[in-house]
Amino acid sequence: MFPNPFRALLFYSILQAMALITLTTDLGTRDFFVAALKGAIITYNGFLPMVDVTHEIKAYDIKEAAYTVRNAYRYFPAGTIHIVHVNSSEAKGRLLITLIDGHYFITFDNGFISLAFEKTPHQTYQINEELHDNGSLLHEGAIARVIELLVKEYMPRDFGQLTTEAVNLRLLQPICSQGSIRGTIVHIDHYGNAITNISLKMFNDFIGDRRFTVLANVGQTRLISKGYSDGEEGDMVCLFNAAGNLEVGMYKGKAALLMGLKVDMPVMVLAD
Repeated sequence: MFPNPFRALLFYSILQAMALITLTTDLGTRDFFVAALKGAIITYNGFLPMVDVTHEIKAYDIKEAAYTVRNAYRYFPAGTIHIVHVNSSEAKGRLLITLIDGHYFITFDNGFISLAFEKTPHQTYQINEELHDNGSLLHEGAIARVIELLVKEYMPRDFGQLTTEAVNLRLLQPICSQGSIRGTIVHIDHYGNAITNISLKMFNDFIGDRRFTVLANVGQTRLISKGYSDGEEGDMVCLFNAAGNLEVGMYKGKAALLMGLKVDMPVMVLAD
């Protein structure tokens, strides 16, 4: 046996050589679905490190999946394989694989890719029919086979066809003019905070150093805070989150519930 430091180094080296997989699904954790998906991946590939991003995406909600994956994937190393198993029924089994920034995304042809990355990336391939496991509700066999090919260093073009016909959807974009930004809520997080599509760059470009008011349904504030504790308990608080988006929340309270905030609701920033 190696001394402990050498054993740790060897184990770390083996992990470094393995493909890293992330899973983002709307399958939940009460049923066997996630276990079946992971079991199929292990059956075809043996042990691979898998990270659960979340299995609590709202059923069929590709907008929420797009927000989650877009902001999570960049924290993983290049070469990571990201499985996005959300709203599979709408895609009628059509599997896509996309290469972005050195990351692989395996998902369904339901518009997720265009929502996550604002358009369907050039390197998007539809998986060849022979890889599909017809009759499987989860498509776990097809996903596991695609991972197996990637681990064996095949390229997507070796088992898929470059496509320009993938489902393309677009999110509403903020309407900006000097002194005014009209955005929308794109996500409600676990704490009841409302994340908007208003970016820090938009704020700097169109509001700048002027005095302003943020309006979100029944709430308003004239401040951008550095953290939620900057406000009094129950007060509306606005800040730019780690992803650079304007977030509307409430210190020690659920803003979405108490202020009636919902996805697609408008949020305004108006200069005085």
